[in-house]
Amino acid sequence: MDNRELEILLDKYITGDLTPAEKVRLAELAGQPAQEKALEGFVRQVMMGDEYAGVDDLRVKRAIMVQLENAISRKTPRRRLVFLRYAAAAAVLIILAGSVWLWRSASSASSSGLAQQPVHDVAPGREGAILTLADGKQIVLDSSTNGAGRNGNLAKQGNVMVSRLSGGQLTYRIDDAPPVTSEAVYNTLTTPRGRKTRVVLADGTLVWLNASSSIRFPTEFVGKDRSVEVSGEVYFEVAKNASQPFIVRTMAPASRTPLEVRVLGTSFNITAYGDENEISTTLVEGAVKVVSGSAARVISPGQQLIAKADGRLELNAGVDVQKVIAWKDGNFLFRGDELTTIMKQLSRWYDIEVHFDGTVSDHYTGKISRQVNISQVLKMLQAAGGVRFSVQDKEVTVLH
Repeated sequence: MDNRELEILLDKYITGDLTPAEKVRLAELAGQPAQEKALEGFVRQVMMGDEYAGVDDLRVKRAIMVQLENAISRKTPRRRLVFLRYAAAAAVLIILAGSVWLWRSASSASSSGLAQQPVHDVAPGREGAILTLADGKQIVLDSSTNGAGRNGNLAKQGNVMVSRLSGGQLTYRIDDAPPVTSEAVYNTLTTPRGRKTRVVLADGTLVWLNASSSIRFPTEFVGKDRSVEVSGEVYFEVAKNASQPFIVRTMAPASRTPLEVRVLGTSFNITAYGDENEISTTLVEGAVKVVSGSAARVISPGQQLIAKADGRLELNAGVDVQKVIAWKDGNFLFRGDELTTIMKQLSRWYDIEVHFDGTVSDHYTGKISRQVNISQVLKMLQAAGGVRFSVQDKEVTVLH
């Protein structure tokens, strides 16, 4: 029972959710000899992070221990800090490192330990997309300028100039000249697996596309509303315009009930991958109205609405917003996630095929940069225990 309680408290510690009483309890558990093996495993996997490059220096661990003691002792009587064993110090790496850490909440206390590291490797995804113009012409946008002309201009679409800035961001800018036509001209921006991109629409709305995603949009919003269609995972910062509502529609499979998200000016994330059974809308700020068939609901910041395949809408008021949008900021963020869910995210970003050799029921909490090679991510997962991996070319097999 103590092992499971320790796992729960460590999970809460690294997510910053420990109460003062729970800090005291963590100190008590960490001081028990029976917990030494679990804590040493925690140290081992956290020390694999980039900031420490796998260093195994007792002086580093002792320095970390002091930091952890100081962090807990702010609200915990010093006499209760009986856990001053170097292994317990690993938890403070969350404070010191901040960017790479991982912890496993296993369904059982057993662990397979650290397996031999993968021989093969896969580079992370990068900036890039495919832009399909109104006439069907496609422009591949990658790390190079990809045919961009002077000042990064790619194409003229009606009254709008399409440009690509040096940072990779695509921009639609309305010319001062009179409109060429009053009808909407549509473009489609698609990110393959292993790519992501950003685009500024003609109204100033900023859009991020995760891997395996797309958005179809008018080059200039000329109607009574601003309507776009998306698939995959897309984050919006919508420019305010009370007289022209912004509407996001999902390009979902025919078996799903179409979904609409209606906004005036707000920031939100929508996930509508074709291989998922649900569509989720997570609101960061502002307000949105989600419509699915005959069902409709308005949500507030910090809430998530999940649209089921049959059109039902379910509210998730306790959603972890930072976890949902971590991809936009260049990180994987897991909090009690199943390995199957984690590997699905990795498959899209690293453009790999994932196979499971056996049943995996472990849950992981952690934060890993999306800019590292797949081997680094797999090392962190392996070091957390419970799984091993085999990598051949772009196929990853999960061994339990």
